[in-house]
Amino acid sequence: MKRFISHPTLIARLAARVGQIAWRVALVVALLLPLWLPAGPATAAQTNPAEAAQALLDNMTAAERVGQLFLVTFPGSTPRPGDPIVDLILNYHVGGVVLQAANDNIAGTGDTPTQLAELTNQLQRLALQGAAALITDTLESDAALPTPLPPPDGTRLPLLIAVQQDGDGAPNDQILRGLTTVPSAMAIGATWQPENAAAVGAILGQELTSVGINMLLGPSLDVLNNPTPGSGNNLGVNSFGGSAYWVGLMGQAYTSGLHSGSGGRLAVVAKHFPGAGNSDRPLGEEVATVRRSLSQLLEVELAPFAAITGGATNELATADALLTTHIRYQGFQDDIQTATAPISFDPQALLTLMNLPAFSPWRQAGGLIVSDSLGAPAVQRYYDATGTEFPHRRVAKDALLAGNDLLYLADFALEPADYATQLANIRDTITWFQEKYVTDPSFEARVDEAVLRILQLKLRQYQADWGLENVLVAPAGVAEQLGRSDARIFTVAENAISLIATSTTDLQGRLPSPPAPGDRIVIFTDVRQTRQCSSCPPLPLISPTSLEERMLALYGPSGSNQIQSNRIRSYTFADLAEFLQTEAIATPTPFPPTPTATPGASITPTLASPATPIPPTATPTTVESVAQSLDTANWVIFAMLDIDPAVPASRALQQFLAQRPDLARNKRVIVFAYNAPYFLDTTEVSKLTAYFAVYSKIESSVDASVRALFQESPLAGAPPVNVPSIDYELAQVTRPEPTQIIDLMINQDEPTQAPAGESPLEVVVGDTLQLRTGLIIDHNGNPVPDGTMVQFMQQDRLQGFVSFIGERPTVSGVAELDYVLEARTGQFRITATAGEARNSTQVDIIIGDNVRVVVVTLTPAPTPTATATPSPSATATLTPTATP
Repeated sequence: MKRFISHPTLIARLAARVGQIAWRVALVVALLLPLWLPAGPATAAQTNPAEAAQALLDNMTAAERVGQLFLVTFPGSTPRPGDPIVDLILNYHVGGVVLQAANDNIAGTGDTPTQLAELTNQLQRLALQGAAALITDTLESDAALPTPLPPPDGTRLPLLIAVQQDGDGAPNDQILRGLTTVPSAMAIGATWQPENAAAVGAILGQELTSVGINMLLGPSLDVLNNPTPGSGNNLGVNSFGGSAYWVGLMGQAYTSGLHSGSGGRLAVVAKHFPGAGNSDRPLGEEVATVRRSLSQLLEVELAPFAAITGGATNELATADALLTTHIRYQGFQDDIQTATAPISFDPQALLTLMNLPAFSPWRQAGGLIVSDSLGAPAVQRYYDATGTEFPHRRVAKDALLAGNDLLYLADFALEPADYATQLANIRDTITWFQEKYVTDPSFEARVDEAVLRILQLKLRQYQADWGLENVLVAPAGVAEQLGRSDARIFTVAENAISLIATSTTDLQGRLPSPPAPGDRIVIFTDVRQTRQCSSCPPLPLISPTSLEERMLALYGPSGSNQIQSNRIRSYTFADLAEFLQTEAIATPTPFPPTPTATPGASITPTLASPATPIPPTATPTTVESVAQSLDTANWVIFAMLDIDPAVPASRALQQFLAQRPDLARNKRVIVFAYNAPYFLDTTEVSKLTAYFAVYSKIESSVDASVRALFQESPLAGAPPVNVPSIDYELAQVTRPEPTQIIDLMINQDEPTQAPAGESPLEVVVGDTLQLRTGLIIDHNGNPVPDGTMVQFMQQDRLQGFVSFIGERPTVSGVAELDYVLEARTGQFRITATAGEARNSTQVDIIIGDNVRVVVVTLTPAPTPTATATPSPSATATLTPTATP
């Protein structure tokens, strides 16, 4: 940690001198002297971070210590005297706040980045200057405060200002305007390139820090190893995938990017510990019970969290905190009849997890645990199934004693409740904690332990410099600095596009050419709406004309002129659902007759069936327009999200394929999945010409999907989750690809010695040779997961025996085995196999009478059907042994 400087509190000195001078003068002078740091801790040169935090703690009052435990929510975007958040910061010393769109903390009109920067600055001034921060607004009016304000005494600490910004826009993001909209975690996972995760994390980290946000409630490290549509799990695309290994890799890279992009200012809170991927209930709505033993959790759910804590490759890849989730595990201690309490409230279970070797070093080094929302409906139902009582004191106490250090108080009252009721519960809980702190030594010790971790985090974030000039951000011009990373985001979005069906080989036959000038295109989009704030205008998650507009911009008359604007029609899923529900439809003919198909096109548009003509001046209804468009189109394109029971129109595509397959006949039916790719079943997929997974609905993803339709995309992505409709299973595709030839070489110091085609390596009996494979790839061409077992075999080329000499797990796609040369003459050939990948290059060892060894690496002919069986003339012999 950098130098921690301690100097006298200038504001306090000045206030002591002026004595009874009018409060206005004192506060104005205070504003001119912002160079203030908490008194007490020694310099970093004399102490380590833990000692600096302890020195701070020693100078804090009981109320200041207790207040640091709480992350609170509040309404509004501009704190003013008398506002609840002002009171909570000044008088209750809360440790942090969480910004939420639902609380109108974020402006939906005007300059959102500037508004956020000003808001976070106001909040930090309140925390660091106390009531002096209110002087600016007061001096702008003639209003006077009833009593003089005291100087900012006590220990002043910066706030943790947190937000959820998981990517893909609403509902996963809170900030919908002004910042670069990043892809979903699943879109990043579909690229299978951790560098993409790092790049996106760096963009997000830099932009959040620029507006004063210093804590991210994310990323999600849940493993969707068996996603089931309709199960109730609402993670959607908010997961890197279904492979614990790859989720861990992506989590490491994303965390590194967040830290590097923010310069270490952004605290990363990985969620939902210890893993909610197998939950069958919506997170926060009801406490789910999952059958998992601790050993099973270690293999899957816990592995990604271990990768960014005890198993992190470096400091940048290490998460600052873990967010516990409200989930129960049945069989946690191998007793299938017993279930834990929700992990967020179970001290024994959480302690067991933190004592595991994967987490213990991280926890001992100051790793923080943050509770999930303690007012979530799941918590309310767990404590009182009748819904008549919310024991807010007990809930907060249980969460703290379970091991949570930072308590997230959101929706902190029995639902439905206004913020005034929540505020009363927050104040009461903090006051009760203060009382309990001074009367209960055990409780005091637990509070101090948690506060020390919070202080260490804040010291790290600001290098122990809490002067205003170091904590505050510059609102002027911030908007112009953000949202400029669209090119990099587009690269990620394009690399994620995956062809789910048909196969790449068959695609050329099904779609020999992209849409042409004579083609008619009808597009149906699943349109849903959200708002940035309660008074803001509605925003579509994906616009009903997004695809059409992008097609015309790239390939219309102003682009490459491949399609015509009067031959494209766009509708919503709700329009399609209405059409399907209508029995008698009069089909108008507003379009001119369809021209002859262009050369190379394999499908002729189906002409509209005769219909009852309507008067020329009549405006066709939506149902009539949908009918006409479907009759005359030869391209039918669907932009789907997820299947949500609360949104009946989300099933319109499935209903169309089931009820009106005649309207899809002899047409090119294309589906783009802008959410997860597993919502269609096998029968539904079989009716499609092509099915593309996009995984995200942001503008860059829409752009990339349009380019894929016009055959300008590499289609480089692959699903990071199981897709049952096409029998795509991660457990299978992440195994070694059978036809590859595994490189096998001798690794001796640096560089690697004796690769194929080079001179023999001179060694002597008794030497230890390190056998090393090249990169072993899976079915998608990516490195196999760590722990993939590689078998090393040895054949006695003179006597013919084949023996097993060792098995080693891969690390980063490579396996190594130490091999000791024994003193016996002979000719030996060593090969390596991994799963169904049976071919490798060979290492030949020849031990002569003069006790010299010559090692030559040979490369077999790359024949996919080659096997590792010895030649018929070979016989058996004992071989040199592998070093354990």
